[in-house]
Amino acid sequence: MIRFRDFFSQGKLLSVQRKEIEQLQAERKKLQAENNSMREGMRRCITCEYRQAAKKGQIRATGIQ
Repeated sequence: MIRFRDFFSQGKLLSVQRKEIEQLQAERKKLQAENNSMREGMRRCITCEYRQAAKKGQIRATGIQ
């Protein structure tokens, strides 16, 4: 039989775990947004370098020189 004290200690543990999960989900969401932003920035950077090389006629089949 579950003791009264044990019942509340399990409830407290669940509450703490729920808070930790919420914090981790918020952190994951923030990091995912930063990752997406950085990925988009890298796409623009690579595309820009590619365009500049194309204007100078430096692009070959193997890539940018």
